[in-house]
Amino acid sequence: MVKLCVLTILISLLLFQTTPAQDYKPTYFEKAELIEDLWFFQNKVENMHPLILNKVFAFEWSMHGNIAEKQLPDSLSINQFYIEIAKLVGELEDTHTGISFPYSERKKYMIDGGGVSMPFSITVKDHRLYVNEYFAEDRSHDIAGKQILAINNIASDQILQDMRNTVGVRGRECGDRSVEKMFAMSFWALYGETNVYRLKLMGEDAPLAISGVSNAKYFELKKKYGSQQNPEKYHLSFSEDQQLAKMSIASFYGDEQYYQFLKDAFQEIKSKGSKQLIIDVRNNPGGRSRAVDSLLNYLTDKSYSQYKSIGIRVSEELKANYKQKRPELYARIEKLPNDTLFYMDSTAYKHEPNYKESAFTGEVYVLINERSNSAAATFAGVVKEKGLGTIVGNKATGENIRYYGDFLMYKLPNTKITFYVSPKEFIQYGGTKLNQGVEPDVLIRDFEFRDEIN
Repeated sequence: MVKLCVLTILISLLLFQTTPAQDYKPTYFEKAELIEDLWFFQNKVENMHPLILNKVFAFEWSMHGNIAEKQLPDSLSINQFYIEIAKLVGELEDTHTGISFPYSERKKYMIDGGGVSMPFSITVKDHRLYVNEYFAEDRSHDIAGKQILAINNIASDQILQDMRNTVGVRGRECGDRSVEKMFAMSFWALYGETNVYRLKLMGEDAPLAISGVSNAKYFELKKKYGSQQNPEKYHLSFSEDQQLAKMSIASFYGDEQYYQFLKDAFQEIKSKGSKQLIIDVRNNPGGRSRAVDSLLNYLTDKSYSQYKSIGIRVSEELKANYKQKRPELYARIEKLPNDTLFYMDSTAYKHEPNYKESAFTGEVYVLINERSNSAAATFAGVVKEKGLGTIVGNKATGENIRYYGDFLMYKLPNTKITFYVSPKEFIQYGGTKLNQGVEPDVLIRDFEFRDEIN
């Protein structure tokens, strides 16, 4: 990946910022402090992440870190440093290793410094940016749903590439949910302060100038003009004849509501005598393995594993962590040499279902898309591997068959930015190509599931 030098970033700030917000002064750090933080970050990744055991990748990644260090000026703002670290994280292509946004700096800008933000939200579809909701006071503009070609003369494909880098996925769509949620903050961190957003929209001759709004005004306008609907995390519906049930699961984070939903839903499905079940995990970002097991308890009474293999990157730091927090794993790695990938025996992660009386025994269809990630992709992989149902979608799941997880959290010593590193490699079911997701059994182009069940 071509690295943007600090000079390019500084030039971009000069080109695209307008009158700065009053009283806001960015937090700067001296070069020595930034080098210490950069080294701290690199050390944790190099000592913990399984990818670094690949010598070719390790060399290239280290070289990029060295380039970033050499390009550091005498001082740099916390936002600019965050972007530099985020680009290094992005090269790992690991959604479970990342760096947290410097929210305290955003608060300093928006609340303490009287800063402004964009009175619109965006959505990403097929590698393009679109206006999602527009809630500025000027209601004469009907721009919701329109494709964005550029903002402040920055091409939309460049914006999307830069933002995907900050969430650690580069060109893949599996991180676009994070891009959408972080868009306003990421735009500010990447390109600097601006009071006006000039949107070049598809089909419009001239850019549309939209004034930024204060923090208080933003929430006032969003409440007044934005969508107030909070989508259900879990939902069950039936066809008119009740033979088809549709279950939508927005995440596998596994709160109490989730487990109660599963219990009630499968009891209702059984009582209605439904013969077919659709489980919709589109746009599901993942969650906990035990939440996946809880769902599979209603689909099979046969033992299974969620993964083909689980490898642990052995290091002194991980041993110390596991000795204190995960003694059962520490016992497995305490005598192993460092810088090796220890593959656990499959019996360690084999699951014997707690089979339910209300288990479903009819036809199962699992709906997926490019934003079915992590635990959602793992669920689809098990269903496919064990023949528990048919996988339906327009694209493979976003998460690769091989991914990393079970991360440990750290904080940089000077900037205090939080980051997290994954020491485990997971290879799941559902495909043979490690750098791709679970492929649909039934591939439907431009797939959007429509039925009579709401």
